[in-house]
This record gives sequence, structure tokens and C-alpha cells, in this order.
Amino acid sequence: MTTYYDLTGFQRDLLEAIAAVDDEPYGLALKDYLDERYADPINHSRLYQNLTQLADQNLVNRKELDARTNVYTLTDAGRHLLQRHADTLASLCDQPRPVVGGGRQ
Repeated sequence: MTTYYDLTGFQRDLLEAIAAVDDEPYGLALKDYLDERYADPINHSRLYQNLTQLADQNLVNRKELDARTNVYTLTDAGRHLLQRHADTLASLCDQPRPVVGGGRQ
């Protein structure tokens, strides 16, 4: 079973992009989403190689929209992976943190 930390940072960002894109998340829409967040443009080869790897790991479904376009959606496993990470982050934000000198925030 793949864990969140088994993935590269780019693959994690791709899962987030697939979840975030409102319309059917096809490759160029995902690229546009990531291009807004990355300093350098995303290379098409990098994008599609990583989408294929996520599909091979059963985290993403790839469905042909037409002869040149695939739509990518999260599988239950991919959705669960993202949700579990979101829950972990949310629980960490709720925990009080010690302040230098022994006080609390």
C-alpha cells in the first residue's frame, strides 16, 4: 500500500490538483493549476509520466475523453490518502505548541 510519504512532492501536488480542479481534470487543466503554484512551468513529460505512475499505484483513474485527452480522477485509495494527510495536518494545527521560556501560545 502506498503511503503519502512514498510519493514525490510533485505527485502529492498532482493528487491535490486532481481534487481541486472543478471541471473534469484533464492533463492541461492540471498543468494550469500547477503552473499557478510553481515558479517554473511544468514540463508535459514530467506531468504525464507522474500521472501514469499514480495510475499504476491505483491512486488515480485515467479515462479517455477523446483520442487525445484523458480525464484523471482520484480512486478511493487516492482520496483516502489525501483525506488522511489533511486530517493529520488539521490535528497538528489544533495542538498547542510550547513557547520559548516555557509559556504556551
